[in-house]
Amino acid sequence: PDVPKSLHQFPRNAPRNRLGLAQWITDKKNPLFSRTVVNRFWEQIFGVGIVETLEDFGTQGFKPVHPELLDSKSLLKEIVMSATYQQSSVGDKELFEKDPANHLLARGPRVRLSAEQVRDQSLAVSGLLSKKMYGKPVMPYQPDGVWAAVNSNLNYRQSEGEDQYRRAIYTFARRTGPYPSMFNFDSPSREVCVARRIRTNTPLQSLVLLNDPVFVEASNYLAKNIYSNVQGAENQIVSCYKKALLHEPSAKDYKALKNLYEVSLENFKKNPKQIKDYLRSNEKPELAALAVVANAIINLDEFVTKQ
Repeated sequence: PDVPKSLHQFPRNAPRNRLGLAQWITDKKNPLFSRTVVNRFWEQIFGVGIVETLEDFGTQGFKPVHPELLDSKSLLKEIVMSATYQQSSVGDKELFEKDPANHLLARGPRVRLSAEQVRDQSLAVSGLLSKKMYGKPVMPYQPDGVWAAVNSNLNYRQSEGEDQYRRAIYTFARRTGPYPSMFNFDSPSREVCVARRIRTNTPLQSLVLLNDPVFVEASNYLAKNIYSNVQGAENQIVSCYKKALLHEPSAKDYKALKNLYEVSLENFKKNPKQIKDYLRSNEKPELAALAVVANAIINLDEFVTKQ
């Protein structure tokens, strides 16, 4: 057993076992190690790696589109401060047809957030996200029956208080019953090692954002915070939008949200019982209508996309 002679030598004092092999792989003389790391950082920033197949950097994977960039020295700071990264993600139809994966870097990256980021972003915007660090995994809300596996007596015990709103990285992971909302956003089941997640865009994702109690509660709290600090329905709608997306809505978007607000307000006035069902407390119909608007904003493609 040995390493390929065509590459760098095996470390002189390294043991001839898996530890020694790991030391050989991560040796500074091994150019492949640093290139794969550069490729993974590149994928996290631009959405697609210089070698698209992160999981296969060899002859069976994709060829690098810009091989010279794999030898970058100063990396993250240089990338995010570059004109290439900072350009708009908007491109014309011809450019999208010619280069849908943006290998040519003719436009800025536009990437759907990871499953964990979608959850954390919603909680952060609403003001619910817990800053508590470390500790045991937590069990936030999930539908009943997910853990009803054959020959299993384990029960999912929902966490209470602040633990419900901890970052997604702390969510308890079970291979035979992955956390549903994150699974719908392409979080792996962890049955096998995954080097790269394949992003999808499905109706289930929109249904999760509109109906999952975690996201409904987040939109309700966003609305409550805005309602308590901003006067006037028009200003409240704009403030909700700016809080979530960091810019004011276009005239077209504002008109659609204002119409949604007015329809919801009329409905809640006619059916006041629905206010408690939706907000879990007796509140004014104006707040309930604003919560519906906040829920719609959280469901926007722009909210779950880095662009």
